[in-house]
Amino acid sequence: WGYDSDNGPDQWHKDYPNAKGRHQSPIEINNKEVHYDSSLLPWFASYDPGAAKTILNNGKTCRVVFDDSFDRS
Repeated sequence: WGYDSDNGPDQWHKDYPNAKGRHQSPIEINNKEVHYDSSLLPWFASYDPGAAKTILNNGKTCRVVFDDSFDRS
């Protein structure tokens, strides 16, 4: 997948059927319909900048390549 005309969002559903219609990102989250589930554990997302080998911003997306041998990210 990508963002060009031959592999962009309009084409994703060909290889990934779940990417068609209402399942394609971005996903709209209606705050009035969201309910707290106390059975879910906290979720954290972070990265150790020292583990980043390369960071590329191509104007459409950001790509980070990690050397995460020590499971820090």
